[in-house]
Amino acid sequence: MNVLITGGVGRLGITVCKAFLQDGFHVRVFDLDTARNRKSIKELKGKAEIAWGDITQPDSVREALEGMDAVVHMAGILPPVAYEKPELAAKVNVGGTKIIVDLIKENGGNIPFVFTSSVAVFGPTPDANEPLSPDKTEPHPRGAYGETKLQAENLIKEAGIDYAILRLTATMYFAFGISDIKRMFTVPLNNRIEYCHPHDTASAILSAVKNFDTVKGNTLVVSGGPKQRILYRDMIKAMLGVMGLPIPPAHKFTKEPYYLDWYDTNKSQELLNFQRRTFADFLKDYSKQLTKQYGSAFLPFMRNFVGPVFGKLAVQFM
Repeated sequence: MNVLITGGVGRLGITVCKAFLQDGFHVRVFDLDTARNRKSIKELKGKAEIAWGDITQPDSVREALEGMDAVVHMAGILPPVAYEKPELAAKVNVGGTKIIVDLIKENGGNIPFVFTSSVAVFGPTPDANEPLSPDKTEPHPRGAYGETKLQAENLIKEAGIDYAILRLTATMYFAFGISDIKRMFTVPLNNRIEYCHPHDTASAILSAVKNFDTVKGNTLVVSGGPKQRILYRDMIKAMLGVMGLPIPPAHKFTKEPYYLDWYDTNKSQELLNFQRRTFADFLKDYSKQLTKQYGSAFLPFMRNFVGPVFGKLAVQFM
């Protein structure tokens, strides 16, 4: 089966591509031709077909769609760029989605189309008294990212094509760079978080394509499930704790409610059967990645020397 994965060179996109390749799919990756993307695509080791192009250019998208049996549409502008450049977010997240949807409709509209939306469409929900659900919780997005994702959802539903919409929770990665450190402070410490391992997110997307007749027409939340519900402060404490670092001072974190929360994933788990890994599994993977990247002495050095001696000072400058 031939599947087109738009935005397939991003951090989650690469993980998704690997999942499809391991399952025997022929994968065509569609993304912008940039130096960063050319470096990232090397992770697929030449196993996927590459179609460089622009989701906002109809001719480029039309060529990428040729001969495809299914589409996973992941291309989009993410935070913080979506908030910094709302016009670009609208052009890509809404305009780009309309282009690919119109072209699929032009060809009959009956191939599996899986759209990766975001739980950002719910908006901040600090006063919620039960887990959020697409069937019960009205979306009230705040900011360009959630707003454009919801607009894209609506145009897909109104297009008359076969679709499945997956609202993904935020996914933490094993690399934790400068941009991630900056974003760390944009979520309140007491914000509710439901962790989902990136491999489980990829499994959900793969399952949506493989079981499309079952999930067709549904809007589902992809998140970790009841056992992965924690507070943001506990997540950050555990991640920094891998390196022996304390949590930064509370005043560094925003007080503004964030769009992440806890979710009712009973329906999505029943249909997609993807929840296999835990936040504890992620911490183990994170430790292995740090050791692989910096050497076997890195974590003992951080935990036994840097953390105890300079830890409190180090997090002051994050």
